[in-house]
Amino acid sequence: MSKPQIDAVGHIETRGVDYIPLNERHSAPINIFWILIGANLTFGLIVIGWLPISFGLSFWPAFWSIIVGNALGSLLLAPIALVGPRSGTNGPVSSGAYFGVVGRIIGSGVGVCICLGFYALAVWTGGQAGVAGLHRLFGLPNNNYTLGVTYAIIAVISSVTAIYGHANMVLVERLMIPIAGILMLIGFLVYGPHFSASITSGPYLLGAFWPTWVLCVTIAAVAAYGYAPLCSDWTRYISPVKHNSKSIALTTWVGCFVGLTVPFVFGAFTAVAVASTKLDYISGLVAVSPSWYLLPLIIIGIIGSFGQAVVCLYSSGLDFSSIFPSLTRPKATIVLSVVAIILVYLGTMVASAQDSVTAFLQVLGVTIAAWISIVGIGHFHRKGYYDVDALQVFNRRETGGAYWYTGGWNFRALIAWVAASFVGLMALQCSFYTGPWSNFADGVDLSWISALIISGVVYYALIKIFPEHEGVHAAPGQPEAPELQDAIVSSS
Repeated sequence: MSKPQIDAVGHIETRGVDYIPLNERHSAPINIFWILIGANLTFGLIVIGWLPISFGLSFWPAFWSIIVGNALGSLLLAPIALVGPRSGTNGPVSSGAYFGVVGRIIGSGVGVCICLGFYALAVWTGGQAGVAGLHRLFGLPNNNYTLGVTYAIIAVISSVTAIYGHANMVLVERLMIPIAGILMLIGFLVYGPHFSASITSGPYLLGAFWPTWVLCVTIAAVAAYGYAPLCSDWTRYISPVKHNSKSIALTTWVGCFVGLTVPFVFGAFTAVAVASTKLDYISGLVAVSPSWYLLPLIIIGIIGSFGQAVVCLYSSGLDFSSIFPSLTRPKATIVLSVVAIILVYLGTMVASAQDSVTAFLQVLGVTIAAWISIVGIGHFHRKGYYDVDALQVFNRRETGGAYWYTGGWNFRALIAWVAASFVGLMALQCSFYTGPWSNFADGVDLSWISALIISGVVYYALIKIFPEHEGVHAAPGQPEAPELQDAIVSSS
């Protein structure tokens, strides 16, 4: 009999991407809510709310671009959260059911890029806000040395928490809400006297209102559905026997929508408040802050970064260990922690934060949208059935099984993802690249929407024209994985 695995506060989680049996599924949908709220109360997400104002929008158009984008992005994320409870493993490994057990490295690669990018953004912006506040409050030198030390402190604490794993991460995210969340809400009152809804920072970034507004919707949506390759990292600990799909999806949608709306709107609101300073966003925020609010600002900057950084490191370590099964999750997390902090230090040399963040979100938005559509359609087409043993073939360095397809790749999903990503990138316009089809809709960004639709249409058409073998579907009368079916029967 195998030894029970550990996932408890104060202990290092021993599970990786292997299947989690039902008797170890101790989490609940409410924990997804805590994670999606706590992880987003950070300057890494606040600066995304600043972007619409920096693009030339006034507050109310910026506000509605955030609401619409978050609502759409959260709506795309919610059904993907249902994969983990059924498959018992993380998102990229689960995607092997559709891409093939080798082809699932597409999800792993995209997931690692998301995590490293958002980790670097969280630590970078949080450290800058913290040091700028400490400089004004206590005279601490605001230079590369103090920034470097601050980044290192955030990195070490985040890495240790991520190495300890899932239960410890949930605890950190729950602590972020009363600490950073309440202080952020107070900030709306603090910066209110400097706020005017009519203030803009200049001409529209894309030359006209609607293309600029749609770009802002895109950025908000991508930030929300960008969690798709990560969310099963958390939901895999939820039992679908104890908790129904509706509660998991609804909690995910609400958590993502609220969790991103608060920091984004805070970013837009404060961006308007500091526009008159003519300083960069973080420096301007510190400059107009009353002395008594500098300490809360430092807390949001430094401590608030832990929430996002821990989630990113945990998920990137999990994904990395799925690509290199010889590495345990803790060891993979250590490796990615080193890579991530290097990216943070390199990020300090980037000339334009606005361009870098925008381009990062736009490019990833295309590839993730194409991945989401395939996984979502596949999950519902197969009625949530997963051969949980066959998903682990690649991790055991074996071949064969229900999801081996052709050399470990499912050409149906691969063709759909490549075609959709190609079209999406051809329709993309960002700071370093302009696709030949980017003006198809008079400059309105259709890149991620086209990728989402095309991947779904092509994948569904291919599985109808070239039906997948029977092994990927549940046997008649068995719509669940065997363990789930047994549990449902015994509980009914």
